[in-house]
Amino acid sequence: EAVVSATRELKRSLMKHLFTYGVVPVEEAESVPLVETEIGLVPEAWGVVRLGEVSDKTKQKDPRKTPGWRFKYIDVSSISRETLKIAEYKLYQGQEAPSRAKKLVKNKDVIFATVRPTLKRLTLINEEFDGEICSTAFCVLRARENILNPLFMFYAVQRDVFIDEFEKVQRGASYPAITDSDVKNQKIPLPPPTTQQKIASILSTVDRKIEAEENRKKALDELFKTLLNDLMTGRIRVNHLEV
Repeated sequence: EAVVSATRELKRSLMKHLFTYGVVPVEEAESVPLVETEIGLVPEAWGVVRLGEVSDKTKQKDPRKTPGWRFKYIDVSSISRETLKIAEYKLYQGQEAPSRAKKLVKNKDVIFATVRPTLKRLTLINEEFDGEICSTAFCVLRARENILNPLFMFYAVQRDVFIDEFEKVQRGASYPAITDSDVKNQKIPLPPPTTQQKIASILSTVDRKIEAEENRKKALDELFKTLLNDLMTGRIRVNHLEV
């Protein structure tokens, strides 16, 4: 647990550093020329763009028009806020599809929940869910890959400074929500493509470390439970041990 907590803290620190100074050692950060923008300080060589300017239009598909089609459905509750991954999904036949199951997703899309947006329910679609369906409660962001690295976009939209902006535009007290346009109107930093790739690579390495440690913790928990059960039921005998 301590290792997971420390690695998560490392990721937060790295994100703040990388999105402010770029890929430079901490001791050289002061030498990076910065400019003040609408989204805070960024390196002088970077741009700032609206998400809508660097993402492509996406399509909707009504599964009920193909009753025999079996698809994976991603709802807002499917996304883990801890890991920002799809923790679960439901399988439906076309004729059983929920009314909100209409947005088609592709590999490398980023989906961002527009209901209670500050809860940060977002994820990067992988090959397992290529061509599947998500709820209309998501904004589907498809990066123009000649301009914007999809993995870089995934990290750019999970920053606190990005999420906090939605507190100003969300509507509804008991069930706050935003629109797709609100998401696409938000601005993100746009470094050169090589810098995008490096930032995405560094942060994804940290994410893999967090995932590995989480899996290790789960394995140890299961081992403990199994041993405890075996000891309490006498399946494993320890009365011959000298204490």
